[in-house]
Amino acid sequence: MQRTIIAANWKMNKNFQEGLQLAKEITQFIQAEPLAGAQIILFPSFIHLEGISKLLTPEVKLHLGAQNCHDQIAGAFTGEVSAAMLASIDVRYVLVGHSERRQNFAEDNDLIAKKIDAILSCKLQPVFCCGEPLSVRESNQHYAFIEQQIAESLFHLTPDELQQVIIAYEPIWAIGTGLIPSLAEIEEMQQTIRNILKKQYNTVLADNMAILYGGSCNASNITKLISLPGINGVLIGGASLHFKEFIHILRSL
Repeated sequence: MQRTIIAANWKMNKNFQEGLQLAKEITQFIQAEPLAGAQIILFPSFIHLEGISKLLTPEVKLHLGAQNCHDQIAGAFTGEVSAAMLASIDVRYVLVGHSERRQNFAEDNDLIAKKIDAILSCKLQPVFCCGEPLSVRESNQHYAFIEQQIAESLFHLTPDELQQVIIAYEPIWAIGTGLIPSLAEIEEMQQTIRNILKKQYNTVLADNMAILYGGSCNASNITKLISLPGINGVLIGGASLHFKEFIHILRSL
């Protein structure tokens, strides 16, 4: 049975001291109240990564992820961070394909595929984000849109490589808006994603892929979201920045 994945994307929030304090509070909570059925991954800003990595011990069941990386391992890329650099400080996961990267930095499916290759080459796990804008859903093209994102970013992978990928479905129109698809729509999309993978790979692989839901996840809806068949966890944004709300979410598991 897969663990429930709780992935917390802090985005560009918290200065160094604030981020380290929040991480300390979370680690203290996990030590006091172990969550046997959960896998918690923090995705703070780059400045927090090394400091938080020093808090992690075998007793603290908490994992560390980065919000981004470059598609090359090293080179003359001023201002960038490589997957190899992340691996050197005990980062285990890397977000890739988030809609904010796609929209604000013009990252397309081809670049995302290259980033995934770089991440895998450094023995890290990609958390691949896919999702449609509201206009695409309203025109009933959301299934084709998601299939294109998956095909162009993931279909070059071998089955063994694909098994290392976590997929996060985040409808763009639900991120930070308070809007959320119906539970039936979320369940239908996760099944669509699995069907896409079945056609390209095989049923066993598709059924065992970890699929998360992201988009306006909070303490009031977490129980219903993680109870959905085929949803293996959530990718949380704003609600993960506040200790009390994040702990409320963890206690709901």
